[in-house]
Amino acid sequence: MMEDRSLNSHGMPSRRGLEPLEWGATGLTVVLSVAAAATQQAILTAIAPLPLSLAVGLNWVSRKKLDDQFQVFRQQQEAKIAELVASQGQQQSELASLNLALAQVRDRLEDVQKQVMQLNQGAQDLHDYTRILDTEQKQIEEVLDCLREIEKNTQVIQVNPSHAKAYYNRGLTHQRLGDAEAAILDYTEAIRLNDTYAKAYHNRGVARSTLGDRKGAVEDLRTAAKLFFEQGDISSYQRARDLAKRIHEVGSIEQDNQEGTIKEVPLEILFS
Repeated sequence: MMEDRSLNSHGMPSRRGLEPLEWGATGLTVVLSVAAAATQQAILTAIAPLPLSLAVGLNWVSRKKLDDQFQVFRQQQEAKIAELVASQGQQQSELASLNLALAQVRDRLEDVQKQVMQLNQGAQDLHDYTRILDTEQKQIEEVLDCLREIEKNTQVIQVNPSHAKAYYNRGLTHQRLGDAEAAILDYTEAIRLNDTYAKAYHNRGVARSTLGDRKGAVEDLRTAAKLFFEQGDISSYQRARDLAKRIHEVGSIEQDNQEGTIKEVPLEILFS
């Protein structure tokens, strides 16, 4: 039995008077609850994909941001690489310039070395030429001394034609100058004036040998050896005898020279 919810004497609602409203409210509440449940289920079904879509959207936004950052980083790296390439190109250009400069220095150094070698060769040639000039100067001085000696002895002979020593000295000077014929003439005149002049015989024998007069050279040298022995000059005797023997065996001093035994007429075989 439904309660009477009308107001009682105390002013409270009466149970009996509210019963229809309660049923209506209850029904409405159930309907609304069912509707709410259904509506909530629909809403949940509708919003169920939202977290996945939201995650995908957030991922896309993050990726876009990362792509932008990567593009900035890539541009920065490309700029640095371009800078490095430009710097390397500059270094290579500087290195090429340095290599070119080094090549020019090497070429210049080679030129300087060649010039130094030429200067050294020139200095050596000048030294050799100076030495030749010195030798020639000494030879000229010797020739001049010989000419002065010849002139001096000639003056002595003009004053005293019987001066055998002057003829001998002049003949010796002619022989040293290489004029064997003039020397033989003076030695012969000295022997004419003094037939025991052993040195004159000796030197005339040497002069005859240089002219190829083997027989006359041997005869003069043997005569000189005999006179040296008689005069007690044993060393000169042995020298004249040995020279006569050598000329007799070889033929002449000139033939001996051709065989390389004697380079020139040695002064030791001449008596001054």
